[in-house]
Amino acid sequence: MYSSNIQHYKLLEIVKYGKFGSVYKGFDNKNKSLAIKKVYLDQPMENLTIMCNEVITIRRFKHRNIITILHCFIYKQFAYLMYPFMSYGNCEMLLQNVYTSGFPETILALILKDVLSALIYIHSEHCVHGSIRAKNILLNSRKAVVSNFGDCQTFINQGEKKKCLYGLTAKNENQLYWTAPEVLQQNLSGYTEKIDIYSIGITSCEMANGFQPYKDRELTFMYIEKVRGNRPLFQDKMYLMEDQGSTLLNPTNELYSHKMFINKTFSDEFYQFIELCLNENAKSRWSAKKLMKHSFLKQCRFTSLADQLTEGLPTFKIKDHKTVHGDGKHIKNNNGRTIWNF
Repeated sequence: MYSSNIQHYKLLEIVKYGKFGSVYKGFDNKNKSLAIKKVYLDQPMENLTIMCNEVITIRRFKHRNIITILHCFIYKQFAYLMYPFMSYGNCEMLLQNVYTSGFPETILALILKDVLSALIYIHSEHCVHGSIRAKNILLNSRKAVVSNFGDCQTFINQGEKKKCLYGLTAKNENQLYWTAPEVLQQNLSGYTEKIDIYSIGITSCEMANGFQPYKDRELTFMYIEKVRGNRPLFQDKMYLMEDQGSTLLNPTNELYSHKMFINKTFSDEFYQFIELCLNENAKSRWSAKKLMKHSFLKQCRFTSLADQLTEGLPTFKIKDHKTVHGDGKHIKNNNGRTIWNF
Protein backbone atom coordinates (compact mmCIF):
# COMPACT_ATOMS: atom_id res chain seq x y z
CA MET A 1 0.00 0.00 0.00
CA TYR A 2 1.21 3.48 -0.87
CA SER A 3 0.85 6.38 1.53
CA SER A 4 -1.18 9.52 0.79
CA ASN A 5 1.18 11.59 2.94
CA ILE A 6 3.66 13.53 0.79
CA GLN A 7 6.15 13.53 3.70
CA HIS A 8 6.60 9.79 3.11
CA TYR A 9 8.12 10.43 -0.32
CA LYS A 10 11.43 11.89 -1.48
CA LEU A 11 11.37 13.95 -4.65
CA LEU A 12 14.73 14.23 -6.40
CA GLU A 13 15.57 16.03 -9.64
CA ILE A 14 13.00 16.83 -12.32
CA VAL A 15 13.27 14.38 -15.22
CA LYS A 16 10.54 15.90 -17.39
CA TYR A 17 8.46 19.04 -17.73
CA GLY A 18 5.04 17.90 -18.92
CA LYS A 19 1.93 19.63 -20.22
CA PHE A 20 0.15 19.46 -16.87
CA GLY A 21 3.05 19.35 -14.42
CA SER A 22 6.57 18.15 -13.67
CA VAL A 23 7.79 14.57 -13.32
CA TYR A 24 10.37 13.83 -10.62
CA LYS A 25 12.48 10.83 -9.86
CA GLY A 26 11.66 9.87 -6.29
CA PHE A 27 11.48 7.22 -3.60
CA ASP A 28 8.79 6.00 -1.25
CA ASN A 29 9.35 5.25 2.44
CA LYS A 30 10.59 1.75 1.51
CA ASN A 31 13.25 3.30 -0.78
CA LYS A 32 11.53 2.04 -3.91
CA SER A 33 12.20 4.09 -7.05
CA LEU A 34 9.21 5.96 -8.46
CA ALA A 35 8.38 8.51 -11.11
CA ILE A 36 6.26 11.12 -9.31
CA LYS A 37 4.14 13.50 -11.37
CA LYS A 38 3.31 16.73 -9.55
CA VAL A 39 0.36 18.57 -11.07
CA TYR A 40 -0.66 22.11 -10.12
CA LEU A 41 -4.45 22.12 -9.78
CA ASP A 42 -4.93 25.83 -10.44
CA GLN A 43 -5.24 25.54 -14.22
CA PRO A 44 -8.07 25.48 -16.79
CA MET A 45 -10.78 22.89 -16.19
CA GLU A 46 -10.22 21.55 -19.72
CA ASN A 47 -6.67 20.52 -18.79
CA LEU A 48 -7.77 18.89 -15.55
CA THR A 49 -10.51 16.99 -17.38
CA ILE A 50 -7.99 15.61 -19.88
CA MET A 51 -5.70 14.59 -17.04
CA CYS A 52 -8.50 12.90 -15.10
CA ASN A 53 -9.68 10.99 -18.18
CA GLU A 54 -6.12 9.81 -18.78
CA VAL A 55 -5.80 8.59 -15.18
CA ILE A 56 -9.10 6.72 -15.45
CA THR A 57 -7.98 5.09 -18.71
CA ILE A 58 -4.60 3.98 -17.35
CA ARG A 59 -6.17 2.63 -14.15
CA ARG A 60 -8.59 0.64 -16.28
CA PHE A 61 -5.91 -1.02 -18.44
CA LYS A 62 -3.94 -3.96 -17.00
CA HIS A 63 -1.04 -5.00 -19.22
CA ARG A 64 2.72 -5.39 -18.69
CA ASN A 65 3.50 -3.09 -21.63
CA ILE A 66 1.22 -0.25 -20.54
CA ILE A 67 2.35 2.24 -17.90
CA THR A 68 0.61 1.85 -14.55
CA ILE A 69 -0.40 4.40 -11.93
CA LEU A 70 0.56 2.98 -8.55
CA HIS A 71 -1.14 5.62 -6.45
CA CYS A 72 -2.52 9.16 -6.62
CA PHE A 73 -3.65 11.74 -4.05
CA ILE A 74 -4.10 15.48 -3.53
CA TYR A 75 -2.05 17.56 -1.10
CA LYS A 76 -2.67 21.30 -0.81
CA GLN A 77 -2.80 22.76 -4.35
CA PHE A 78 -1.10 19.78 -6.02
CA ALA A 79 -2.11 16.35 -7.27
CA TYR A 80 0.56 13.63 -7.04
CA LEU A 81 0.61 10.60 -9.32
CA MET A 82 3.02 7.71 -8.66
CA TYR A 83 4.35 5.65 -11.58
CA PRO A 84 7.01 2.91 -11.76
CA PHE A 85 10.37 4.52 -12.55
CA MET A 86 11.54 3.54 -16.06
CA SER A 87 15.31 3.74 -15.72
CA TYR A 88 16.16 4.44 -19.37
CA GLY A 89 13.59 7.18 -19.85
CA ASN A 90 11.67 7.54 -23.10
CA CYS A 91 12.89 6.64 -26.58
CA GLU A 92 13.02 10.25 -27.72
CA MET A 93 15.49 11.06 -24.91
CA LEU A 94 17.67 8.12 -25.92
CA LEU A 95 17.66 9.28 -29.54
CA GLN A 96 18.72 12.76 -28.52
CA ASN A 97 21.46 11.68 -26.12
CA VAL A 98 22.73 8.20 -26.93
CA TYR A 99 21.50 6.68 -30.20
CA THR A 100 21.78 9.92 -32.16
CA SER A 101 21.82 8.15 -35.53
CA GLY A 102 18.99 5.80 -34.59
CA PHE A 103 18.52 2.55 -32.69
CA PRO A 104 20.15 -0.66 -33.93
CA GLU A 105 17.61 -2.90 -35.64
CA THR A 106 17.58 -5.57 -32.92
CA ILE A 107 16.69 -3.00 -30.24
CA LEU A 108 14.02 -1.60 -32.55
CA ALA A 109 12.50 -5.05 -32.95
CA LEU A 110 12.44 -5.62 -29.18
CA ILE A 111 10.80 -2.24 -28.53
CA LEU A 112 8.24 -2.60 -31.33
CA LYS A 113 7.31 -6.09 -30.19
CA ASP A 114 6.38 -4.75 -26.75
CA VAL A 115 4.50 -1.78 -28.24
CA LEU A 116 2.53 -4.09 -30.54
CA SER A 117 1.70 -6.29 -27.55
CA ALA A 118 0.28 -3.23 -25.79
CA LEU A 119 -1.72 -2.25 -28.90
CA ILE A 120 -3.22 -5.73 -29.23
CA TYR A 121 -4.57 -5.30 -25.71
CA ILE A 122 -5.74 -1.70 -26.22
CA HIS A 123 -7.55 -2.61 -29.44
CA SER A 124 -9.15 -5.65 -27.78
CA GLU A 125 -10.59 -3.19 -25.25
CA HIS A 126 -12.19 -1.32 -28.20
CA CYS A 127 -9.90 1.70 -27.86
CA VAL A 128 -7.27 3.51 -29.91
CA HIS A 129 -4.19 5.03 -28.31
CA GLY A 130 -4.02 7.93 -30.76
CA SER A 131 -0.48 9.20 -30.05
CA ILE A 132 2.10 6.45 -30.56
CA ARG A 133 5.56 8.04 -30.93
CA ALA A 134 9.06 7.64 -29.47
CA LYS A 135 8.34 10.23 -26.78
CA ASN A 136 5.51 8.07 -25.41
CA ILE A 137 7.47 4.81 -25.23
CA LEU A 138 9.36 4.28 -21.95
CA LEU A 139 12.11 1.72 -21.35
CA ASN A 140 13.77 -0.11 -18.53
CA SER A 141 16.04 -3.16 -18.67
CA ARG A 142 13.10 -5.57 -18.89
CA LYS A 143 10.53 -4.04 -21.22
CA ALA A 144 9.08 -1.13 -23.15
CA VAL A 145 5.80 0.40 -22.01
CA VAL A 146 3.35 2.72 -23.75
CA SER A 147 2.46 5.92 -21.89
CA ASN A 148 0.47 9.14 -22.43
CA PHE A 149 -3.17 8.19 -22.93
CA GLY A 150 -4.45 11.76 -23.23
CA ASP A 151 -5.51 11.12 -26.84
CA CYS A 152 -7.00 7.67 -26.20
CA GLN A 153 -10.53 7.17 -27.54
CA THR A 154 -13.09 4.38 -27.22
CA PHE A 155 -15.44 2.88 -29.78
CA ILE A 156 -18.02 2.17 -27.08
CA ASN A 157 -20.81 4.73 -26.88
CA GLN A 158 -23.88 4.18 -24.67
CA GLY A 159 -23.21 0.46 -24.53
CA GLU A 160 -22.80 0.01 -28.28
CA LYS A 161 -19.64 -0.25 -30.36
CA LYS A 162 -19.23 2.28 -33.15
CA LYS A 163 -17.71 1.13 -36.44
CA CYS A 164 -15.43 4.15 -36.72
CA LEU A 165 -14.39 7.35 -35.00
CA TYR A 166 -14.35 10.97 -36.16
CA GLY A 167 -12.47 14.14 -35.25
CA LEU A 168 -8.80 14.77 -34.60
CA THR A 169 -6.99 12.46 -32.20
CA ALA A 170 -4.13 14.86 -31.48
CA LYS A 171 -4.61 17.71 -29.01
CA ASN A 172 -1.52 19.59 -30.16
CA GLU A 173 -0.21 20.52 -33.59
CA ASN A 174 3.14 18.76 -33.26
CA GLN A 175 1.49 15.37 -32.77
CA LEU A 176 0.03 15.56 -36.29
CA TYR A 177 3.37 14.46 -37.77
CA TRP A 178 2.67 10.95 -36.44
CA THR A 179 -1.01 10.98 -37.42
CA ALA A 180 -2.54 8.71 -40.07
CA PRO A 181 -3.78 10.28 -43.35
CA GLU A 182 -7.39 9.22 -42.77
CA VAL A 183 -7.43 11.29 -39.57
CA LEU A 184 -5.96 14.31 -41.37
CA GLN A 185 -8.52 14.04 -44.16
CA GLN A 186 -11.42 14.46 -41.73
CA ASN A 187 -14.02 12.96 -44.08
CA LEU A 188 -17.22 11.01 -43.46
CA SER A 189 -15.41 7.65 -43.66
CA GLY A 190 -13.85 8.23 -40.24
CA TYR A 191 -11.04 6.00 -38.96
CA THR A 192 -10.43 2.83 -36.95
CA GLU A 193 -7.74 1.37 -34.70
CA LYS A 194 -5.54 1.11 -37.81
CA ILE A 195 -4.42 4.71 -37.14
CA ASP A 196 -2.21 3.30 -34.37
CA ILE A 197 -0.58 0.98 -36.91
CA TYR A 198 0.27 3.94 -39.15
CA SER A 199 1.79 5.71 -36.14
CA ILE A 200 3.88 2.59 -35.49
CA GLY A 201 5.30 3.00 -39.00
CA ILE A 202 6.15 6.69 -38.47
CA THR A 203 7.64 5.91 -35.05
CA SER A 204 9.75 3.11 -36.54
CA CYS A 205 11.20 5.58 -39.06
CA GLU A 206 11.79 8.05 -36.24
CA MET A 207 13.66 5.53 -34.10
CA ALA A 208 15.60 4.07 -37.03
CA ASN A 209 16.85 7.44 -38.33
CA GLY A 210 17.27 9.25 -35.00
CA PHE A 211 14.83 12.06 -35.83
CA GLN A 212 11.17 12.38 -36.73
CA PRO A 213 10.03 12.12 -40.36
CA TYR A 214 9.01 15.44 -41.94
CA LYS A 215 11.33 17.22 -39.50
CA ASP A 216 11.47 20.97 -40.19
CA ARG A 217 8.69 20.64 -42.79
CA GLU A 218 5.45 22.60 -42.81
CA LEU A 219 2.27 20.84 -41.75
CA THR A 220 0.77 21.45 -45.20
CA PHE A 221 3.70 19.66 -46.87
CA MET A 222 3.39 16.72 -44.47
CA TYR A 223 -0.37 16.49 -45.08
CA ILE A 224 0.00 16.48 -48.89
CA GLU A 225 2.72 13.84 -48.80
CA LYS A 226 0.66 11.52 -46.60
CA VAL A 227 -2.55 11.93 -48.62
CA ARG A 228 -0.62 11.20 -51.82
CA GLY A 229 0.58 7.96 -50.28
CA ASN A 230 4.27 8.95 -50.09
CA ARG A 231 6.11 7.21 -47.27
CA PRO A 232 9.11 8.26 -45.20
CA LEU A 233 12.28 6.31 -45.93
CA PHE A 234 15.21 5.10 -43.88
CA GLN A 235 18.54 6.82 -44.18
CA ASP A 236 20.85 3.83 -44.37
CA LYS A 237 23.60 2.70 -46.74
CA MET A 238 21.14 1.51 -49.37
CA TYR A 239 19.22 4.80 -49.30
CA LEU A 240 22.35 6.93 -49.60
CA MET A 241 23.89 4.83 -52.39
CA GLU A 242 20.72 5.00 -54.46
CA ASP A 243 20.58 8.78 -53.80
CA GLN A 244 16.82 8.86 -54.04
CA GLY A 245 16.76 12.54 -53.19
CA SER A 246 13.69 12.28 -51.01
CA THR A 247 12.63 15.53 -49.41
CA LEU A 248 11.08 13.68 -46.50
CA LEU A 249 14.26 12.90 -44.62
CA ASN A 250 16.67 15.71 -45.32
CA PRO A 251 16.60 17.93 -42.23
CA THR A 252 18.54 21.15 -42.40
CA ASN A 253 20.38 20.38 -39.15
CA GLU A 254 24.00 19.53 -39.98
CA LEU A 255 23.96 17.00 -37.14
CA TYR A 256 22.37 14.48 -39.50
CA SER A 257 25.18 14.09 -42.03
CA HIS A 258 25.66 11.23 -44.48
CA LYS A 259 28.60 9.99 -42.43
CA MET A 260 26.22 8.98 -39.65
CA PHE A 261 24.21 6.67 -41.90
CA ILE A 262 26.64 5.26 -44.47
CA ASN A 263 27.47 2.26 -42.23
CA LYS A 264 23.85 1.48 -41.35
CA THR A 265 21.93 -1.24 -43.15
CA PHE A 266 18.40 -2.38 -42.37
CA SER A 267 17.00 -5.75 -43.33
CA ASP A 268 14.45 -6.37 -46.07
CA GLU A 269 12.09 -7.64 -43.38
CA PHE A 270 12.21 -4.28 -41.61
CA TYR A 271 11.48 -2.42 -44.85
CA GLN A 272 8.50 -4.69 -45.47
CA PHE A 273 7.27 -4.24 -41.90
CA ILE A 274 7.26 -0.45 -42.35
CA GLU A 275 5.52 -0.64 -45.72
CA LEU A 276 2.72 -2.68 -44.16
CA CYS A 277 2.30 -0.10 -41.40
CA LEU A 278 2.39 2.93 -43.69
CA ASN A 279 -0.05 1.70 -46.33
CA GLU A 280 -2.25 4.70 -47.16
CA ASN A 281 -5.23 2.35 -47.42
CA ALA A 282 -6.16 1.65 -43.80
CA LYS A 283 -7.99 -1.56 -44.72
CA SER A 284 -4.78 -2.97 -46.21
CA ARG A 285 -2.70 -2.31 -43.11
CA TRP A 286 -2.03 -5.34 -40.99
CA SER A 287 -3.52 -5.48 -37.52
CA ALA A 288 -1.26 -5.37 -34.46
CA LYS A 289 -1.96 -9.05 -33.87
CA LYS A 290 -0.90 -9.99 -37.39
CA LEU A 291 2.21 -7.80 -37.27
CA MET A 292 3.35 -9.69 -34.16
CA LYS A 293 3.88 -12.71 -36.43
CA HIS A 294 5.97 -10.81 -38.98
CA SER A 295 9.42 -12.23 -39.74
CA PHE A 296 11.05 -8.92 -38.72
CA LEU A 297 10.33 -9.75 -35.07
CA LYS A 298 11.97 -13.19 -35.19
CA GLN A 299 15.28 -11.61 -34.16
CA CYS A 300 13.77 -11.05 -30.69
CA ARG A 301 13.75 -14.76 -29.88
CA PHE A 302 17.23 -15.16 -28.44
CA THR A 303 17.90 -11.76 -26.90
CA SER A 304 16.31 -9.16 -24.64
CA LEU A 305 16.34 -5.44 -23.95
CA ALA A 306 18.57 -6.10 -20.93
CA ASP A 307 21.21 -7.70 -23.18
CA GLN A 308 21.04 -5.11 -25.93
CA LEU A 309 20.82 -1.96 -23.80
CA THR A 310 23.59 -3.07 -21.43
CA GLU A 311 25.90 -3.42 -24.41
CA GLY A 312 24.89 -0.16 -26.05
CA LEU A 313 24.41 2.34 -23.22
CA PRO A 314 27.12 4.04 -21.18
CA THR A 315 26.63 4.59 -17.45
CA PHE A 316 25.72 8.13 -16.45
CA LYS A 317 26.59 9.60 -13.05
CA ILE A 318 25.10 12.75 -11.64
CA LYS A 319 26.55 15.12 -9.14
CA ASP A 320 25.17 15.52 -5.65
CA HIS A 321 21.55 16.48 -5.74
CA LYS A 322 18.98 17.54 -3.19
CA THR A 323 15.94 15.70 -2.05
CA VAL A 324 12.77 17.72 -1.68
CA HIS A 325 9.32 17.07 -0.30
CA GLY A 326 6.22 18.00 -2.22
CA ASP A 327 6.06 21.47 -0.69
CA GLY A 328 9.42 22.31 -2.31
CA LYS A 329 11.52 22.50 0.89
CA HIS A 330 15.02 21.08 0.64
CA ILE A 331 15.62 18.33 3.17
CA LYS A 332 19.02 16.72 2.61
CA ASN A 333 21.67 15.74 0.08
CA ASN A 334 21.93 12.30 -1.49
CA ASN A 335 25.26 11.18 -2.85
CA GLY A 336 26.37 8.58 -5.31
CA ARG A 337 23.09 7.49 -6.87
CA THR A 338 23.38 6.31 -10.46
CA ILE A 339 20.57 7.45 -12.76
CA TRP A 340 20.05 8.25 -16.40
CA ASN A 341 20.81 11.95 -16.58
CA PHE A 342 19.24 13.46 -19.68
